[in-house]
Amino acid sequence: MLVRLVLGLIQGALLYGLYRTTKLNDINTGFLAAWALVASYAVPVGLAAIGQISFRASLIWTGIATALLAAIGLSSGLLPDNDNVFLVMAICLPAALFCAHHLIIPALRSGQAFAPYDQYYEAAWKAGIQLVLALMFLGVFWLILWLGAALFNAIGIDFVEDMISEEWFVFFASSLLFALGVELSDVRDGLTQGIRTVALTLLSWLLPVAVFLAAAFLITLPLAGLSELHSSLSPSGLMLAASAGLIILINTAYQDGGEHLTGTAFLRMTLRVGCVLLLPMTLFALWAVSVRIGQHGLTVSRIVAITAAVIGLIYAVGYVLAQFMGRNRGGGWLPWLEGTNVVAAIITTATLVGYSTPWLNPQQLSVNNQLARLESGTLKADAIPYSWLGWQAGKRGRAALEELAKSKDTAIATKAKAALENRYVEPVASNPALTILPEGTTLPEGFVDTLKASEFGFECPATDPCTARLYDYDADGSEDVLLAVYGQIRVFSRDSEGSWVNKGNFSRRADCKPVQPKTALKDNTPKSAPHNSVQPIELGGLVMDFAPELDCQP
Repeated sequence: MLVRLVLGLIQGALLYGLYRTTKLNDINTGFLAAWALVASYAVPVGLAAIGQISFRASLIWTGIATALLAAIGLSSGLLPDNDNVFLVMAICLPAALFCAHHLIIPALRSGQAFAPYDQYYEAAWKAGIQLVLALMFLGVFWLILWLGAALFNAIGIDFVEDMISEEWFVFFASSLLFALGVELSDVRDGLTQGIRTVALTLLSWLLPVAVFLAAAFLITLPLAGLSELHSSLSPSGLMLAASAGLIILINTAYQDGGEHLTGTAFLRMTLRVGCVLLLPMTLFALWAVSVRIGQHGLTVSRIVAITAAVIGLIYAVGYVLAQFMGRNRGGGWLPWLEGTNVVAAIITTATLVGYSTPWLNPQQLSVNNQLARLESGTLKADAIPYSWLGWQAGKRGRAALEELAKSKDTAIATKAKAALENRYVEPVASNPALTILPEGTTLPEGFVDTLKASEFGFECPATDPCTARLYDYDADGSEDVLLAVYGQIRVFSRDSEGSWVNKGNFSRRADCKPVQPKTALKDNTPKSAPHNSVQPIELGGLVMDFAPELDCQP
């Protein structure tokens, strides 16, 4: 307990010092990134290692983790306005450290390079429950403090509120109480085991529901076709989420491969079916994200998606093979499932650490890919993400945008210079791409010129044209223009001076069927919909209500 409390105080000091330092000017961003990573994650590694392995081994492993975190921070130069900060600090590194820690600790305890699977299972699930309990303990602690402060405030004493609002108190108290929560949950092994048993038993009986839904979906998908799926949701994200949920539920049922499922033939059979269904689901997700990458190149979200799809495929192939492999001596009843989990954890750890480095991080890969597409002629001037390159893609993206500003292509150079000068307004598309319906219809004079001269033109790139229809939305006898962009339909009308202005937007009702407005406007002619509000429209069952653009000028 003493060692953990000291570590908690050290973490509080590091976090408070970091907070104070960020208020200073001219601080090296790489140094701050290293400090933030060490303060946030190195100490928790030590908290988790103490008591699990020898004190000397705990120091060595914590020192290695600290050095790795500091090196990543110093080399990456994680800028405050860089989107990669959240991806690295909140997702990649915590997940990588969790996986690495629970691969290393069982190996050290067993004295083998690969420990028995039940030790991995015990260590990982115990740590997960400890983390939840420690955070709950910390949350209740602050709730009690604020309730106490409120009581004292009621009698005119604000000392307690002033004290707990002090910055130093927040950092030191939170770190100390979190360390205490880890210690208290660690010495109560029976508590964590009981919670784990109850939680996993309950979750395991959700596996049949998930398997039934997955099987029904895969059977129905060829009959319904992919068009409905594409029009409502991201198919790759949907399938990846479903696959991840299925993997989790399979492991809650399998647990350590022991005899807890003996006699539960139904659950064992369901688990085997779930393992097989995982393969077509991950293959579909891999195909869907590959199609998007082929069409529009790499982005941070697509790199995350393709990584998740490949790792999911590793699980799927391993789980399918597990159905045909015999039981090893001393192992669980599906030993290849156990081995797949360990191999996937190793690959996941290596990938996440790689993504946290300046050479393989998703932003760097995205910038390189977009520049390669530009050089090959695949990426057109209007589709270049200028603002993202200059202000959200780190040093590499900024340098690329500065080079584009020197381009011999006048259109590219103009847009790049505009993006360098203003981070919040994207350059306007020089030639908005429009699909005009019904076919043969001509848009009113001056409308396209209005799009070119306004920010709305940029919403219609060549890679994703907008859909436009003529429609008298206010029944005043003059035709207006409906322009479908993203999740809304914009309404344009002439003002008293004859200029085209955005009068408002039609937005989908929350309870409507999931159809994209762009698809609905393309396939249907608008008609009035019965409703109490002003001027709703109905597009093949999709009802959209009108919200006017309000002029807030005095």
